[in-house]
Amino acid sequence: MNVLIHIAFILSLFYFLTVILFIIGLYLPAKSRNQQRLRVSVVIAARNEERHIGYILKDLVRQSYPKNLYEIIIANDGSDDRTSKIVLEYASKHPQVKLLTIGECPHQFSPKKFAIETAVRHASGEIIMATDADCRVGPKWIEAMVRYFTPRVGFVIGFSQFGRRGQRQNLIERLQAFDFLTLMGVASASCNLGLPLAASGQNLAYRRDAFLSVNGYRRIAHRTSGDDVLLLQLIRRGTPCDIVFANNPLTFASSEAQPTLRQFINQRKRWASNGSFQLFLNIPFFLYLLLVYLYNVVLLFAIVLSLLFSFSIILFLCIILKALSEGLIAGISSIRFNRTDLMKYFPLWFIIQIPYVSLIGIMGTFGNFSWKGRKHSATV
Repeated sequence: MNVLIHIAFILSLFYFLTVILFIIGLYLPAKSRNQQRLRVSVVIAARNEERHIGYILKDLVRQSYPKNLYEIIIANDGSDDRTSKIVLEYASKHPQVKLLTIGECPHQFSPKKFAIETAVRHASGEIIMATDADCRVGPKWIEAMVRYFTPRVGFVIGFSQFGRRGQRQNLIERLQAFDFLTLMGVASASCNLGLPLAASGQNLAYRRDAFLSVNGYRRIAHRTSGDDVLLLQLIRRGTPCDIVFANNPLTFASSEAQPTLRQFINQRKRWASNGSFQLFLNIPFFLYLLLVYLYNVVLLFAIVLSLLFSFSIILFLCIILKALSEGLIAGISSIRFNRTDLMKYFPLWFIIQIPYVSLIGIMGTFGNFSWKGRKHSATV
């Protein structure tokens, strides 16, 4: 047991130092300096999204960006509801809205990646902006994101959140919102440090040429998830482009949290399924994920053993260091992204997080999950 606790203490120190670096990164935001009006293609993959598609289309047709400089491509990924009909209704009134019907997905492709790749190859814009059908964006979203595309920038990571400040949510949704805020904080910090780790498909943008230069999703086509974070790593490795994080509130997007615990776990298994693949794309990111996972697993076993046998002051210090580390990154992120209302959920989130990370890490690496009515395996 003593050996386990000393390992936990060493991991605590590494974790604390890593978080300090991230905190420094949060204070180094990129500047939005581009003044050029670039042609933009907004790309959304949609499958059975009749409940949401009208809201995001309403947001997109009301953008402040010149109407002749952007198009909206909805890639219909085998919907059997009213998704296509709603898109066509908008297209009849707004010429920039286009419906792209996706054919049969090739065997080596995951459906969403094939839908997005098909849309990008049909796009006329120099800049591809991506979001999800259940997201919402502000009226200056395109305009504000484009301002980050100085000549050297090829990829812009946008901030996204589950729900908006003041929105009514249940406890499961609130905990998701807090958890995702911390993930976005780390994504912002690492990118500002020049070591971009993560992005969300709910809000990102990239140069079409950069996408094509890495041959799109072809290298990662078989991965069910990762149309965002894996693409980020492909462009980071395969192009000389700079990658920046958009801190301007006008660029922020929001999405809906999963309303039940079962749906939440299913979503996080899907997200976690890409963790091991980072070994082939970004070794520092893989090592960071491994550190976080091992740290939580070791702490979990140490806590259980201490409850069964004897309490250790070193273990207590480990827990204090973890609380301090995560409280700092969460608190600063909540200020940066104007979500201080979520900080009251930190104590409950902190208690749950250790078993949660330990469980999801295993399930996301070796388990199965469903997505858009399709069954998938994390090992594929």
